[in-house]
Amino acid sequence: MIDYNIIEKEELDSTNRYLEDLAKEGAPVGTVVWAHRQSAGRGRLGRSFQSTEGGIYISFLLPSPMQSQIGFSFTAMAAVAVKRTISTVCNKECAIKWVNDIIYNGKKVCGILAQGVLDKAVLGIGINYTTPMEAFSEELRDIVTSLYTKTKDEQTIPPMRAFVEELCKNIYTLCASSIDESALKEYKSSSTILGKTVNIIKAGQIVGFGVATEIDDECHLHVLDENNKKIVLSTGEVSIRIK
Repeated sequence: MIDYNIIEKEELDSTNRYLEDLAKEGAPVGTVVWAHRQSAGRGRLGRSFQSTEGGIYISFLLPSPMQSQIGFSFTAMAAVAVKRTISTVCNKECAIKWVNDIIYNGKKVCGILAQGVLDKAVLGIGINYTTPMEAFSEELRDIVTSLYTKTKDEQTIPPMRAFVEELCKNIYTLCASSIDESALKEYKSSSTILGKTVNIIKAGQIVGFGVATEIDDECHLHVLDENNKKIVLSTGEVSIRIK
């Protein structure tokens, strides 16, 4: 496992952006930036990421996926690292929605964003740890959740520091080397969509649908569409189709 060093901040505009700047200044692999709030958090596909008090917003500087030969599986391994951390520290079990959303009690509790910088990769993770529901915009409240509700779980909430330390260990074990076969198996078995009919979404638009049949060893999603044609997805989004 790579040695790591955590830089903790009360608030940043974006932990990914801050770490990108550090990388350009020569920060080594193993540099971690953790903020308690973000004023301009970034999600996948250019979306904003709500980042209020109660969440864990953290970015890791890693070898680039090309260097470590992880390829598209890079963020999939990060999803497993988050899932394992939640299980170990919080004693809660989560699922994974392809590609890398962490699902708890049927709702999204964590998002992951990887970006390249020079010869390294910046991996950003945002986790709703004790974020109150009223902190989320109304359109998000039906699809997101937090691991803990402060008023309900006050006595049993593990310290954020303990969660962050365990997450660092898991990230630098799974995301900085060749693919871990047990993690790959866990990623596949944790899927929320295999065997279900899904919409295929590109640029925010539904462009087709079909049954999600397989996640292969590169973590590409195989979908059998309405014309019985196999589609292999390596980017984009899917959502469970409601009939």
